Amino acid sequence: MLRDLCTIFANFAQSPEFCTECARSGYYDAELVQKAAKTCRKLNLLTPENMKSFEALSVSVDVASKEVEDLDELTADAPEEFLDPLLMTFMKDPVFLPTSEKYMDRSTITQHLLNDPKDPFNRKDLTIDMIQPATELKERIDSWLDEKRKATTK
Repeated sequence: MLRDLCTIFANFAQSPEFCTECARSGYYDAELVQKAAKTCRKLNLLTPENMKSFEALSVSVDVASKEVEDLDELTADAPEEFLDPLLMTFMKDPVFLPTSEKYMDRSTITQHLLNDPKDPFNRKDLTIDMIQPATELKERIDSWLDEKRKATTK
């Protein structure tokens, strides 16, 4: 079972998105990963390529953790219109819900619709193909973020 889990993690270790989500989740434990890597090496459970990828995971997640912290710090005072109205988190990919005329982050509404095919604001039927990209809002968010980044590097 350890071999299977470590192989899966090794295969995803090269994905920046995976490393970012590990860093963001709060469940990642670098010490546990290092112990697993030591056990895999001792028992020769992984191929050399997978072993190298798995051992590099800790470094990649550490880098991603710093990026997540930087982004969290940068977006701490974001305007309310840039926050997902359900989770109050900074929206990275805003979408428009035509049934309630509200904006949400794509990941939030996608997760919601997997459990309940209704608009969370008015309970009208809503499907994933009904949501629309909020390109104008996305442009304003990106512009605001660029300004914040420039201000912090001065």
